[in-house]
Amino acid sequence: MYVPPKEHFIIMAKLNDFKTQTIKQIRLWAWAAAVLPVTALAGIFFVWRFYDATLFGYAMIIGESTMFFIAVTWWWWAMYVLRNLVNHWDETRTNVKDVLTDVKSIRQIVLDLLGKDK
Repeated sequence: MYVPPKEHFIIMAKLNDFKTQTIKQIRLWAWAAAVLPVTALAGIFFVWRFYDATLFGYAMIIGESTMFFIAVTWWWWAMYVLRNLVNHWDETRTNVKDVLTDVKSIRQIVLDLLGKDK
């Protein structure tokens, strides 16, 4: 019976941890994307409704700055996740090449044992 090397289990554990962390981060960002803009709009509405010129101006600056910060932070988070995905795909491609090389070697050994050529 074939038992995979320990490295295979380590790689799978890393991928599983990455997936779990990414799902948690996605849930956090989905919550932030749903709640924060509505909260900012409601706050701006109430500031506008009970209008004080300086307070309104400060509220607009704070609201717009907050939304800009969230957008930029999400962008870099998304780029970080994509970079990790590309690295994992590269590792997977390398591992698949190694497996293909091993399968070809095993095939050649079996053919040699059976006394057949390709």
